[in-house]
Amino acid sequence: MNGKSTGSIWLCTRDGALRSLLRAAITSQGLTPLDIKPEQLLANAAAGIVPEIGSVMLFDLARENLDGEGVSDALRRLAALPWRPRLFAIAPTARTIWRNEIDWCRRRTGLPLLPRPETGVAAFLARLFSEIGLAAPDPRRLDTHLRVLLGDREEAAESLARHLTGDSIDALAASLIAGGNVGERRYHLRKYPECMIGSDAVDWLTRRHGCTRVEAVSLGLALERSGLLHHVVKQQAFRDGEFFYRLAVPGRFDAVALDDAELALRTSTGLIADRAWRGIGFPRCMVGSEAIDALCAAFGLGRAEATLLGQSLMDLGQLRHVADEHPFADDNLFYELRSASFSASPQMRAATA
Repeated sequence: MNGKSTGSIWLCTRDGALRSLLRAAITSQGLTPLDIKPEQLLANAAAGIVPEIGSVMLFDLARENLDGEGVSDALRRLAALPWRPRLFAIAPTARTIWRNEIDWCRRRTGLPLLPRPETGVAAFLARLFSEIGLAAPDPRRLDTHLRVLLGDREEAAESLARHLTGDSIDALAASLIAGGNVGERRYHLRKYPECMIGSDAVDWLTRRHGCTRVEAVSLGLALERSGLLHHVVKQQAFRDGEFFYRLAVPGRFDAVALDDAELALRTSTGLIADRAWRGIGFPRCMVGSEAIDALCAAFGLGRAEATLLGQSLMDLGQLRHVADEHPFADDNLFYELRSASFSASPQMRAATA
């Protein structure tokens, strides 16, 4: 059988663990996984492998698969392959994918961005099958296959939240924010607005949901895995202690088109400039905290929401730390935008003209 008839699905990744997970999931449903190397695909040199036109292909957008290309450039090259695959891009990071990220990918491939299977294999497979017109996957066969081949796995963030609280991960974040734990904090004379203390969050979770402190920490880590919670400067995983964290809830930041966010950063007065640190020059870059100021001002967002917006641009290859050493953070770190690869909305273009 072939990928066109969806009897087989092509897998394109250098990540061995992801490949094993995908092969196990696909095989469990009676389909055949086929491998093709990213470098062969991007060079259109499949070494005698000739997939049928319209074959289904999963391409991992993790940086190691792009050979230095930006995500936009890689997606354009993949969409132009002569065998015109039904291309499904897998998100580069294991967290919830936001609707503006899905829209960003769809404009470039015509197909949506898929979450990494590590965030929930069943949900990943159900989404893929729905897109390619197959019946819903058999959960029993999937679970049996994964347990036999891969052993026990960490419980997905969404599953853990529902198991311990009865709420979705989004509802858990919203209720924790509404619990009155968010405010301005100080540490070493520096102000950190719109954040909560880890131990206060644990206190609230134990009171609200009757869980133990260990379970409350696991909920905080689940929120972190989902992408909704982060340390104020992204230097500490969630802990039951005097550490500052920020939370966001989908609904506003994920409604901002990523191309609009990129244009807002490019056109914000004084944001992009030549800078130096310890005698080393960094041309045409921006400071992370100032970029967040600009995104907050342009779209009426909180700092947690603006951080997630910037992280989306970073994960999709449109923004990078100048030394590729840090995530996008509300801190005195330098970031630069890649060459323009966007199509901002008419309203945003008019606003920045």
